Amino acid sequence: MKPSFGIFGWLLGIAICVEATCIEAHAQVTYENQGGVTYQVTRTAKSIPVTTYQTQQSKTYQPRTTTEIQTLPQTYVTPVTQYQWVAREHGWWNPFARPYWTTELQPVTTWQAQQGTVQVPTTRTDWVESVHTTQVPVVSYQTVQDEHRVAVRAAPVGTAGATSIASAPQTYGGTQMTGDPPRSGGADYRR
Repeated sequence: MKPSFGIFGWLLGIAICVEATCIEAHAQVTYENQGGVTYQVTRTAKSIPVTTYQTQQSKTYQPRTTTEIQTLPQTYVTPVTQYQWVAREHGWWNPFARPYWTTELQPVTTWQAQQGTVQVPTTRTDWVESVHTTQVPVVSYQTVQDEHRVAVRAAPVGTAGATSIASAPQTYGGTQMTGDPPRSGGADYRR
């Protein structure tokens, strides 16, 4: 079953009405007379965000890499070349010629094992603790009085300050001035 938009609108309307009722319930309305003018003063409690900064410390671990050189023994094989006299027989396969011998110098290579050292880099990673100090914003809400003043009635000319706060009528919309258009239709008011 799908929720309909009608139910959603109905619930939204109830939420708005409840919010408006709560706002009106917390509003304080008074009337003040100042300089011959009566003001409707509405005071409501209002929460405003206040941001403060607090010092916060945090620990982190960072890698620190160190490289060390180690000397290790190593056996390696190197070629050694020496010249030797080598005798060789020629013409042994020819039945019509006489075979003969010659000697010549030839290189002879042998391999010899030798000991040596080698430098090997080794890398080690250590995790080092470090402490960081930062300023963190913290939002808190503070209640202040919000005040709105609306002029409701002006005192008649020559009687400045004559009306009292208790006798101020609760009229809304003001009174008709001489330059205002008529409140009922019929006559042409632009003459």
